[in-house]
Amino acid sequence: MKIIIRETQMLRLLEEMDTHPIEDVIGKRVMVYYNLHKKTFSITYESRVVLHADYVKLSNVEFRVRKGGKEKVRQEKRKNVHAFVIGTLEDYCEYPCDKILVEPNDNVVTYNPYKNDTFVYKQTGQPVYNANKVAMLNLNDKLFIISGD
Repeated sequence: MKIIIRETQMLRLLEEMDTHPIEDVIGKRVMVYYNLHKKTFSITYESRVVLHADYVKLSNVEFRVRKGGKEKVRQEKRKNVHAFVIGTLEDYCEYPCDKILVEPNDNVVTYNPYKNDTFVYKQTGQPVYNANKVAMLNLNDKLFIISGD
């Protein structure tokens, strides 16, 4: 049996398979979330997961929590993807990462859908929505550290 694929069909299939090599995504605006199944961060670009990483550094950052997803978590007592850190990808260490860069800092941000409506500063509980730079570390408590530079 011979299979014939038209050139337009082949181009469409190749486009669908394109996963954006990570080199193309450095410097681009991405969305990052904690992947509960893989136990690491998933980096998405143009609605596609392009990388899993244990360390992610972003600039021009927005912390976003989708209200509907948060309410569903509280109702069902079951987590879902509804909280994101959005920013320009500066650096990363692909999963599994042997050397997670720990940046000493007191500006630790966290999110717990059962306790908080937004991302908050861990020490004070004050909401945080934006930051110039954030280092995301896949350690025991998934730290998001806002750096001063």
